[in-house]
Amino acid sequence: MNRSLKAMAAVTALVFAFPGFAAEKAQTFVDKAAAGGLFEVQSSELALDMSKSPEVQSFAKMMIEDHGKANAALKALATKEGLKVPATLDQKHAAKIKTLKNAGSQFDPPYVKAQLEGHQDTIKLFEGYAKDGDNTALQAFANETLPTLKTHLEKIEAISGKLGTQ
Repeated sequence: MNRSLKAMAAVTALVFAFPGFAAEKAQTFVDKAAAGGLFEVQSSELALDMSKSPEVQSFAKMMIEDHGKANAALKALATKEGLKVPATLDQKHAAKIKTLKNAGSQFDPPYVKAQLEGHQDTIKLFEGYAKDGDNTALQAFANETLPTLKTHLEKIEAISGKLGTQ
């Protein structure tokens, strides 16, 4: 028991001695959430131009609106919390945009797949941060955003099933 108390005291001392250590987790969340949000908007703007499916286009409009709002809220909150918000896509998401741009008439399958994977990953990120995050304001943002993300996932799963892109 005495060892456990000493270990906890050592960890606590590290966090207070190196405040940047705790903030790094918040910045990582902001980086990942912002990159995912930017991708949702940019890929969905492509969908409006390239998809022939009314369902995909309707979904894309919802992504632009919902993720546009979430991106703005995240940026405002992160700025208030002293965190930096990336203004451009990370390499992974930029490569996906390039693939979508080159898909031509076969746009829908890779778009739907990217939306499925993206929402699954984003839900995991937001659930994890809501539970174990190190910034209470960002935790609240993650909690508030999760229901919308889950609705998006349900909708894209339904579209995927109809288009046979699962």
